[in-house]
Amino acid sequence: MKFIILLHKAAYDYVTFFDVYQCVISPPLLEQRIAEAEDIILGRHYVAIAPKVFGERTADLAGLGFVHDEREDRYLAAASPELRDILSMQSIPSEARTVHDPAQADPEKLAQLEAVQRWFRDDWKRIEPKLRTSIVEGVSVFLSLFDDNSKVKRVFCPKKECYDPQKNAGNQFGKPLPSFSWLIENGSVAALNFPIGMNAGLAKALGVMMKLDFERAVLNRVPKIEAHPDQHFRQVLFLCDEYHHFATVGESDPTGDEKFFSLSRQPKCIPIIATQSISSLRSALPAESWRTLLQTFRTKIFLSLSDDFSAKTASDLCGREDQLKVSYSLSESGHDTKVSWLTGKALSHKANIIASKTYSTQTDYRFDIKTFMELRNALSVVIAYDGVNPTPPMFCYLKPHYNDPNNSYFAQLAKGQL
Repeated sequence: MKFIILLHKAAYDYVTFFDVYQCVISPPLLEQRIAEAEDIILGRHYVAIAPKVFGERTADLAGLGFVHDEREDRYLAAASPELRDILSMQSIPSEARTVHDPAQADPEKLAQLEAVQRWFRDDWKRIEPKLRTSIVEGVSVFLSLFDDNSKVKRVFCPKKECYDPQKNAGNQFGKPLPSFSWLIENGSVAALNFPIGMNAGLAKALGVMMKLDFERAVLNRVPKIEAHPDQHFRQVLFLCDEYHHFATVGESDPTGDEKFFSLSRQPKCIPIIATQSISSLRSALPAESWRTLLQTFRTKIFLSLSDDFSAKTASDLCGREDQLKVSYSLSESGHDTKVSWLTGKALSHKANIIASKTYSTQTDYRFDIKTFMELRNALSVVIAYDGVNPTPPMFCYLKPHYNDPNNSYFAQLAKGQL
């Protein structure tokens, strides 16, 4: 996929998932695209006119830059859309000619084309057919999402003309989404509205890609902020509900949410995420990588938890502290004890009863598992960070937005509003 995207970038400056899908499942098309890229990058394109036609239409062709080429025995002129339009309007028959000239090629695009050619010739073609088929099938499972639904294909794989302000002046090819860099600096709000019940796999894929694109745009603000320390840069909000559906951790890869959240303060990003439980996050991420992600959140708000793992983890995160424990003991002693012939129990006419109360300091959880599993509605345990120092874990009483904010939590609780 990487090299197919690179091929389209070098040749056409545009690529969609459908273009990648076509090249993945069709080896002849991939070879054709590589040949087209060679013509586009290495070739010098001409319009050729036969000598007989040039002689008959000399007046119409005067001033269009045609020069006779003895080797081709044709009159050639550098190809351009304007020239082709003129020849088409005047019904002058012409031919296309392409001459490869590496010296005239863009060095950057030429290097990209050579990288694709090396991969295709020395790597892809040398892989065994069974392994190659297995790779293609693994990729096509995901990319086919952008082909089996015409609406999805139209929205997420638009034509290149969609991004041309002149050709798409009336949005006849669709309204393109501006880049996240532009949206961020202009204070826009971008939201993903894709019901997961319609297509769960596609909804998750689009959500993850949208999130990664946003994170990339935010991190690209860092060099701009450092280059202009006196300029004001607006703050950015990242808000994600049901985050466990979109969480990604790079581990050894340079991308990943844990790397973004650890750097988010520098580009002035405020990330707020909500997830069902720590177990949901754990099941969505590989191995123990959820721990790396969880530690990047400085402020954690725990509502009622219903699974033991989440409650145990939350209790561990709140830590332990020295707590004063009270213990009671009762003891009884007797003198001249005798055994009752009636009951068979020991009896004494002289008995002493001693009650003692002792205090001791023990290290115990600030909030135990039972506390997290029995939290009431609108009651939470918060591990907060005030921007400078962390604060000890504490209870936090919440006010639902649908109740009167002027009434306290306890007044709402007494009225049965919670």
